[in-house]
Amino acid sequence: MRIHSYEVDPVVILIVVALPLLGFILGTGLGGVAAAIVFLALLAGSRAVAAWATRRFTLPPSGTQERALVIRSMSAAATMRRLIRSIPTGPVGNRCIEMERQARAALPTLRALALQAFRVRVLAYGVPAAGLEAERAQTLNLLAGNPEERMRMELESSLRSTEAQIGTGHRLRTLADELFARTRALVMSLDAVAAGLAELQAMSASDPTAEPQLALANLSREIDALRGGLEEAQTFGRRAAAIHFLEV
Repeated sequence: MRIHSYEVDPVVILIVVALPLLGFILGTGLGGVAAAIVFLALLAGSRAVAAWATRRFTLPPSGTQERALVIRSMSAAATMRRLIRSIPTGPVGNRCIEMERQARAALPTLRALALQAFRVRVLAYGVPAAGLEAERAQTLNLLAGNPEERMRMELESSLRSTEAQIGTGHRLRTLADELFARTRALVMSLDAVAAGLAELQAMSASDPTAEPQLALANLSREIDALRGGLEEAQTFGRRAAAIHFLEV
């Protein structure tokens, strides 16, 4: 269980104490107390908003493969928004706007998955797989020499600990790879939706009287695939978070 500690800013304490005192000095009494309460409420609200924004918009570090996927998804979303503006208004345009909105709804989940994949990968890198394998081999060699009872028990205990760490590292690496694969699949679906919108935009620009039914059907299939992948990714992300917590 994690225990969070919070530091109280001395300036905040000074303001909270000073407001009621100032109120009594000026003869407003309860007004100063009310001002202090409002100040604390606003402060708590601003911290909650900051925490929410951090969770929602934090990206993996620059130079990582997870960050590259997030940037690619943002580029696809920007392309879709630009294409939507170019499609003439009407029933087709309205359907495209709705499908573009559904596609953009995947961005927060995609960003969260990418960040989760990066953090799990960092944990996996923290498990020294090569060193642990060497230690395991050395312990097995010692056990093969038929040591005396007390030494054998210590070696077996050490072997169990080493193998447990090796298993943890393997599971973390597998989990990171699966999270990355899910993220990449969502990005590819966004790219496919952007390509479908580009096809519709090209058709409307070259021949306003063209019947875009086939292109719309293809785009609808891509949206359905994206929606299904998003639901699977969200379910997997929750399971992965639980596994991650247990491993740590």
